[in-house]
Amino acid sequence: MVQLESPRSFSIAVQRIGRASHHRTGVPKGRLFPATRDQLVECAALVRGIRRGNLEETSIPQWPLDVLAQQLVAMAACEDLAEDDAYALVRRAWPYRSLPRPEFDALIEMHAEGVARRAGRAQGARLHRDGVHRVVKARRGSRIAALTSGEDWAVESMAGDIFLLGNQSWKIRRVEAGRVRVENAHGAPPSLPFWNGEAPGRTPELSEEVSRLREEIEPLLDEPSRAEEFLVRDCAVAQAGAEQIVRYLRAARAALGALPTQRTLIAERFFDESGGMQLVVHAPFGAKQNRAFGLALRKRFCRTFDFELQAAATDEGILLSMGPQNSFPLESIFEFLAPGTIDEILTQAALRAPMWGVRWRWNATRSLAVLRSRAGKKIPFNILRMRTDDLLAQVFPAQAQCQEHDTGVIEPPDHPLIRETLRDCLNEAMDIEGLRGLLQRMERGELRLLARDTAEPSPLSHEILNSAPYAYLDDAPLEERRSRAVQLRRTLDPGDAASLGALDAAAIAEVVSQAAPDLRSADELHDLLLT
Repeated sequence: MVQLESPRSFSIAVQRIGRASHHRTGVPKGRLFPATRDQLVECAALVRGIRRGNLEETSIPQWPLDVLAQQLVAMAACEDLAEDDAYALVRRAWPYRSLPRPEFDALIEMHAEGVARRAGRAQGARLHRDGVHRVVKARRGSRIAALTSGEDWAVESMAGDIFLLGNQSWKIRRVEAGRVRVENAHGAPPSLPFWNGEAPGRTPELSEEVSRLREEIEPLLDEPSRAEEFLVRDCAVAQAGAEQIVRYLRAARAALGALPTQRTLIAERFFDESGGMQLVVHAPFGAKQNRAFGLALRKRFCRTFDFELQAAATDEGILLSMGPQNSFPLESIFEFLAPGTIDEILTQAALRAPMWGVRWRWNATRSLAVLRSRAGKKIPFNILRMRTDDLLAQVFPAQAQCQEHDTGVIEPPDHPLIRETLRDCLNEAMDIEGLRGLLQRMERGELRLLARDTAEPSPLSHEILNSAPYAYLDDAPLEERRSRAVQLRRTLDPGDAASLGALDAAAIAEVVSQAAPDLRSADELHDLLLT
């Protein structure tokens, strides 16, 4: 088996390798070919963790309301449902074992009274509720709705989008009923944003193993031969790969003073060619938690400086692109967020992020609030998107209001689909609980927090500065990203990096002479003094 790039998960790697030589006397074998230096370190940690028997914990979503809403319509289409009996039956399923009764009743009411009360029962009412006998029955068309409104990936795609299938990129020519017409994009980068076409983020278990590998190899970096021997022996890395890892991590430590781990966070700041600053928080916690960390920091900066920052989040850290006006003591970045306020900040950030609209459309169609088919034909995806947007405007008017009327904090309404969409954003697209735990550890002083102003980006910053489009936390196109205005050196010589800040005396004298004002009159002197 040949694996191009890191699989980002122990279980995926074991599954793919296990399929190789899949016959009675076959011995499964696999080779990993990382595409970047960070992936090289990650693959070394991956093999080391597999040898130790590490696997990810399977996490089952807790009582997803959109799925339950669909199932209630399907159940009522088969037979009349006594509400108490239906609630007891639903709770027998493991994901719904702790389903609160108010959440169950809210779904029944939603399908009986209409998804949006302002639009009346005609909008999404799939059930008839006998309030006297507490029995739920299907309305006309409910059976067809439950049978024909399945998942449809193309609902979020349009002509011109480029997506990845395996290692090949494809361009959508047009979307038809039941099929998507595509053509070879000849290696063009995907245009779908992270919340729709993202590569899978690294799992927390693998992120922890990467952190542990960095901690154990850091004391060995002063003796490169010992560090290389450690990698070859414990991580099954080829000698050439071990040499690359050691050179890479030695250069990173020389630039930052330490290697970032899950117990050592490093904030790095440097200038770009436009005169602005780039701030990288090195935090190897995986993309889901770092996405939450990055969006929360971006929202805090917005409230503090009244300025929207370009930002990105990867498995290894967070990037914030700032202008010259965003100046502050670098070490204070670790005090910008607090565990007690993270729910409110991240909720407001999620409501403004494009991930919200996409997950709302998924939940609205999956719950049968908006049907994908009518009269035996699929509804065109563009019409479907308009209907889900109209439904959002009825259920959640503040989300669709004119920006001139925006008063700041948006209060989500008490609606089951709104709550489910918000929960999907915070716990599926992001990891708010992991971020809360990190902030609590920071507050208790359990982490080593370092701040470094560097003359140029450290080697660990290179990959996030050139991150893929799905890592972006804002809508700025590639050609307008401030992070592209950073010059990157290619050297990995720690000695060269350590002496980078040294300035020649002759160079200083030359700059002083160039900067000295050439005064030709009293008016020019007066202007200089005023300046």
